[in-house]
Amino acid sequence: MTYNSVEAIEKFKKLLYIIIERREVHMMAPVPVQAACNTILCKAFSEHIPVSPMKLQKLLYFSYRQYLRNTNGLPLFSEQFEAWPYGPVLRSVYDEFKSFHGDPITMFAKNANGSVSVISCQNAPEACRAIDSTWELYKNKSGIELSQITHLPGSAWHKAMASRDIFLKNEDIQREDVK
Repeated sequence: MTYNSVEAIEKFKKLLYIIIERREVHMMAPVPVQAACNTILCKAFSEHIPVSPMKLQKLLYFSYRQYLRNTNGLPLFSEQFEAWPYGPVLRSVYDEFKSFHGDPITMFAKNANGSVSVISCQNAPEACRAIDSTWELYKNKSGIELSQITHLPGSAWHKAMASRDIFLKNEDIQREDVK
């Protein structure tokens, strides 16, 4: 099969577009949950806004939802949200901060090797955009207020509880229309 130069150029453009598109998807790999926690906590500590474990869970949830929407369904991190009585919960975050109970968190999450990391906005701009917009929208709400939002009819949490699912579905999180 032979191509004229116009056909060859068009084929090359399509191939190049596919390569670039795949490369962008790979660059938006999930971030560590601890780094997402610490990115939120950095904002909280610098603005002197108290964040309880419940509030952190809900801020992570809304950031995750925003990221799903911004990236056409790519997850912000690999851990799934569980349907708990007070809303969506990440087990690892619960385990990390449960000693604070309902009090404000005063330390960062640590990685398996004991170090602290945050999301690099240069390497993960979509993750930072999702967290930044969520923070601006919800930073002045309490954990209870945010939990009430996650409990609204039609929410991913509400659907998971109604069907007795342990985990929330990303499709439900992305499509929910609660604010």
